[in-house]
This record gives sequence, structure tokens and C-alpha cells, in this order.
Amino acid sequence: MLLEILDAQLEMVCRFRADGTILFVNRAYAASIGEQPEALAGRSLWDFVRGEDRASVQAQLDRLTPDNVEVTIENHFETSDGPRWTLWRNHALAFDAQGQLLIAQSTGIDITERRLLEERTALLIDELNHRVKNTLMVVQAMAQQTFRDVHLPAQPVAKFNERLSALAGAHTMLSRANWGGNTLDEIVRQGTAICRRGSVVAQGPEILIPAGPTVPLIMVLHELSTNAMKYGALSNEHGWVEIDWTCDCGGERVGLVWRELGGPAVVAPTRKGFGSRMIEGAVARQLSGEAEVDYAPDGLVCRFAFPLGQHA
Repeated sequence: MLLEILDAQLEMVCRFRADGTILFVNRAYAASIGEQPEALAGRSLWDFVRGEDRASVQAQLDRLTPDNVEVTIENHFETSDGPRWTLWRNHALAFDAQGQLLIAQSTGIDITERRLLEERTALLIDELNHRVKNTLMVVQAMAQQTFRDVHLPAQPVAKFNERLSALAGAHTMLSRANWGGNTLDEIVRQGTAICRRGSVVAQGPEILIPAGPTVPLIMVLHELSTNAMKYGALSNEHGWVEIDWTCDCGGERVGLVWRELGGPAVVAPTRKGFGSRMIEGAVARQLSGEAEVDYAPDGLVCRFAFPLGQHA
């Protein structure tokens, strides 16, 4: 009765010994190879695994133990129409007294179209990242040429280049994650990359931030880091920065606090500079959130919050 049920499944089913000897295949499995089910009994499943995939497939099957009876594998499956990407869900059925695998069963589905789409997407992302980097390099080169013979203080030009570098780093981070988002912890590390080692203490729950808010978050943190190194807690050897974040409203709203400690006494500026305007503008316009900067005498505190759901 069980074999009849397996034989009626649309998914491919193969039961085999640890050495790969086939004990049973259903009609869907046999049809994909162009054979009858009974003709495959006694054959080796390795006959239908592409050579370049065999070592990887074997290594993953070796993970089947009495404490880990399931493993999922993606590999090329040799069919009558040529190799097809197939996802196999492998389930261990029997072990010997020493815990060595005796018999397992695999259920497979064709995922060729999905894999091709993933490969095309990866190529597009690589091309996008390449073009963004090239564009930023062109902007940086233009800035250097434009300001080379102009009698400007070196500091504004250096700060401009640092902002471009932070922007490039943000896009590199997005590219590595295939534009699928990064954890807030990773974003904080990238945004504070210019700070000296050990001067930033960050903590908070693991939160996955979608691609949309990643760049403005990194730029805001970079700006806060720059200001802290020039005027605030990181302008001396004794100060440090504490960053903590929370997620509330059912995971729909993120709140982050930047707190500077151990630095010189803080004096509120008489006017807003570019950094302050950029921070407030990025949080309000790009993150649809709110920002509050408190120039407390013992250390600057910046609090901002933004909705996460609408960026997902």
C-alpha cells in the first residue's frame, strides 16, 4: 500500500542503500530518466548525479545520523532531457548498531527554473554593484580634479571623500547580501567603521533591515561617527560611544540611541551644520521616521526611530 502511494506521487522518490544501490524508485523518478521503475532496481543513484556534484552530495549524505535524520541537497540530476537542478529531501530510514546509515529515501522536485532565475538575478546584482562603484569612483575623481587647483581647506574635501567611501561601503554590503537586507548589527559596524577599534559598544536584538533603509542608516551613523571624532567623545583617548536599539510594535518599528560618553563638555552649536541637517533629513525623508539630537553637557545623545514594515 505504501509503495502504491509513493508510486502515485508527482515528486520523484528513490529509496537506496548507503552505497547508492537503488532499492525502489517511483514512476515519476523513472520517467524523468526514461526508464521503467523495475529496470532501475539494483542500479546506483550515482549514475544519475553529475560527476562534479558527487563529492558535495556524498558529504551532505554523510551528515545523516541517528540524531540528524534529514538533510536537504540541491544538485544536478541527469535526466533524459539533460541535467536538471533538483532539490532532494533526504530522510534516513535505518542505521546499524554503530549508527552508520543503512537505508535512506529521497524525494525530489525540479528547481531548474528557480536556479536559472537566481543566477540571472546574481548577474544583474553584480552588474548593478559594478556600475554603482564605477559611478562613485567617477564622482570622487571629478571632485579631486575640481578641487585640485582651488584654494580650499583640505578638510572639507577629505570629508567629502569619506562620505563617498561610506556610501560605497553601504552598496558593497547590499551587494554581498544580494540586496536582501542586513542585520542592524552589521549595519552599525559598517556605519562606524571609521571609529577607532573598541571605541563603540553596540548591543540590541537581531533585526533584519531591508535594503531600502540600509544606505541612509549607514550614512547617518557615519556622520555621527565623524562628528564624534572631531568634536565629541571620540576626539580624545578616553571617550566612547554606546549604541543600542530596540524593536517594538510587533517588530514593525525600530528605535536606535547613539550616546557619547567620556568626551569633552558639549556645547550646543549656534546653527545647524550639514551633518545635523543630513541626519535629520535622512531619518525624516528616507526612513519616514523621527530624529532627536540632545546636546547634553556630558555627551551628545541622538535618538531616532523609523517604521520597519513599510520598507520590507
